Amino acid sequence: MKRIGLLAIILIILLGLAYWLWQGREEYKDSFAEVEHTQFAVENAREVLHKIFLADKQGNQALFEKQSDGSWTYTNQATGKVFRPSPNAFNNLMETVEKVRARNRVPAPSVNSVLKGIGSIGIKVELYNKQDKKMRTYYIGGPADAGQATFAVMEGSEVPYMVYLPKFSGSIDTRYTCREEALRDKAMLRINPKKIAWLEMEYYSPEQRPYSFHIDCNGGEDYKLRPLYQMPNGEDVAQGQLKKEYISAYLEEMEFMGAERLIYDAPLRDSIVKTVPFAQLRYEFENGKKEQLSIYPVINPSYDRGDGRPGLRERIIRYFVDRDEDHFYLAQNLVLQKLLRPYDFFLVTEAPQAPQQ
Repeated sequence: MKRIGLLAIILIILLGLAYWLWQGREEYKDSFAEVEHTQFAVENAREVLHKIFLADKQGNQALFEKQSDGSWTYTNQATGKVFRPSPNAFNNLMETVEKVRARNRVPAPSVNSVLKGIGSIGIKVELYNKQDKKMRTYYIGGPADAGQATFAVMEGSEVPYMVYLPKFSGSIDTRYTCREEALRDKAMLRINPKKIAWLEMEYYSPEQRPYSFHIDCNGGEDYKLRPLYQMPNGEDVAQGQLKKEYISAYLEEMEFMGAERLIYDAPLRDSIVKTVPFAQLRYEFENGKKEQLSIYPVINPSYDRGDGRPGLRERIIRYFVDRDEDHFYLAQNLVLQKLLRPYDFFLVTEAPQAPQQ
């Protein structure tokens, strides 16, 4: 009996200690929710929020979710496809969510028409915290105050406000866009080069084929370079001292390489990928995941052929770049040529010359 009483006392003490720790934990103080004119904003949004949901009247639905490593993903809820968000679009959204302020109420005679406008074109905004608890639900309407503010109303309220972003001139409704074309990252490559196990660039034309190469990265400590093919006449490919700093610089180009635009024309993609690519960039990460970019030239029909015809001199100005059916890009030659290097680019192929007297 005494033993049961002792266990009960220990249990009560432990429960009391747990309650004391729970009560004393540091919590987020939602200061804006208590202030009528600023209840739209969430202070320290990047730290506090872990999910943002947007939906418009055209059926577009966007979900942003914070990952364990601190990064965010964008999901097109209408299709279920997950992408990297555009840094510019996402930063604009987060800045607005954190800094949006209410200027004043909509005048009473205009309330009904403003609410109808929000109901027809408004964007629904839902903000969730770390515990997946909904902190805000409001609706963003169209421009107000001669384009210097935006109509908005909290869910359940019949009092719309004119909201604005301090130090920003214009309407903020476009910052809450749900369209995939505006929200997706347009980077063809956004890779940490230290996580690449190996890569290879293969060229497919007979003239370019001998310049194909393979690089073993070995954690960036000991690069290994080798050609993929021999010269067509049987000669050996160029030999020389490996310039490891050139390989490092080459890999750093893969940290970010942006496309001119994403292409959503499925018939165009289908016709392009049926042809032989100019080159393919293949790489594998240390975790075993593999990716591939197929590169197709866009021939300039009016390039200078030397026959007096007008036109730009460059034969190739742009490329189509294909990863898969969801990642089809148009890229500029000035950007992509940083990856289209020959095998001997990474070698010192000539002996250094003695200085002339």
